[in-house]
Amino acid sequence: MMLVAALLKLRNATDRTIWLADSFEGMPKPTESDNTKSHKEDFSDRDYLSVSIDRVKSAFERFDLGGDNLRFLKGWFSDTLPSAPIGKIALLRLDGDLYESTRDALLPLYDKVAIGGYIIVDDYNSWIGCKRAVDEFREDRGIESPIIRIDAHAVYWQRTE
Repeated sequence: MMLVAALLKLRNATDRTIWLADSFEGMPKPTESDNTKSHKEDFSDRDYLSVSIDRVKSAFERFDLGGDNLRFLKGWFSDTLPSAPIGKIALLRLDGDLYESTRDALLPLYDKVAIGGYIIVDDYNSWIGCKRAVDEFREDRGIESPIIRIDAHAVYWQRTE
């Protein structure tokens, strides 16, 4: 999102808000929806996956990208996103890793993505639970926009309906 902030600054776009939602405490424990016979990883105890909100803010400030257009939501997605005062979304970038985290972001935010906006999912091809959450959500909603591969891990699609 630092790149997005830099591009907005370069274009003098002050009418956009960048929301950064994260636990800032690392990953939650996986649920049964994340586990398969071949994939039973639990990274919830890995300290290196935890980055403080102050460190993230400092990184934005280091590149003079802080400002009134940045909003931080600290906590689990299930606790923060349903009531977050987020308006229309042009770009929804999800990095929830697990089934519940991905689902907890899609449910309250997808309808806020503008028609023509984009959804990027970092972990679609890396975490079986993330893929399952996205696939179930798209099927339940009848989303037919093609999923386009970005790299070995991430995908995106454009909201057309």
